[in-house]
Amino acid sequence: MINLTNYALNVKVDSPAFKREVYEKQLDLIDIALGWPGSATEGTMIFNNIWEYAQDSSYKVSLGKYGKEFYESGQTGNNQKNCNDMRPSVLKDGVVIDSVRGGFDDIFRLMESCLSKPNSKDLLVAFATLFYRNALLIDHRIDNIDNKHYYIYEPPRQLLDLICSSISSYEGIPMEVYIHFLDAIGFNEDVKYFTQGKLQKKTGIGRENNMKTYTHDACCLLGHTSWADFIYKLIRSYGVSPISNQEMASFFPELGIECNERRRRVRSAASTPISITQIIDQYL
Repeated sequence: MINLTNYALNVKVDSPAFKREVYEKQLDLIDIALGWPGSATEGTMIFNNIWEYAQDSSYKVSLGKYGKEFYESGQTGNNQKNCNDMRPSVLKDGVVIDSVRGGFDDIFRLMESCLSKPNSKDLLVAFATLFYRNALLIDHRIDNIDNKHYYIYEPPRQLLDLICSSISSYEGIPMEVYIHFLDAIGFNEDVKYFTQGKLQKKTGIGRENNMKTYTHDACCLLGHTSWADFIYKLIRSYGVSPISNQEMASFFPELGIECNERRRRVRSAASTPISITQIIDQYL
């Protein structure tokens, strides 16, 4: 059984102060990515490593510049390129493993695979906690080494060990590598929406929507919320279904997630049923 108090946030996540702190960290991390070199020649790419697997240094998670959207028009709604697009990649011995994917369907299958494990509940709770913390950049920081800034993501070691001991690999790579690959996808999402001028509106898009959608899926499998809610939100929110802070606070009180109560829309009283005969009688 996971002791979630070890990973408690103990913060009011919807307070202006905390939101500003997360946003400023996003900007600092994005600034690192914008400073990385890239090749503007299609078919070539410069890879910038953000993580190396400690157990096998042949595996690295990288962001290649430039990604496919760099060469496409219409990405920002005004016929401009997404000029900072990167390709989240897993490299082994310096070669991209093309078979590794990180679409929503891939993550949903990963979550579903947890159900076949004896410790399925603990696994799903661990994933939900990791993803939610990632959404809010709880485990991210910037290291300054020799006057150079480095992007660092260090999720809680105990949660990683629990997950990796039950799911050693996914899509042909070590599970821990895959988790850092998903983080790279989230990073690129933030850079993309910053470039498009949308992240500045602070509406939760980018990394936050992705990671909270993964979390929502895990919570459905845990039985905390319904698939109807998940799917409806997925349809209404242009392909994402982020879990709300209020739901996380309710499902996992040990995480110390504080937030304002969400206002609920008051439904109007049901009208009194009326028969066809009554309707006809009104006009006779």
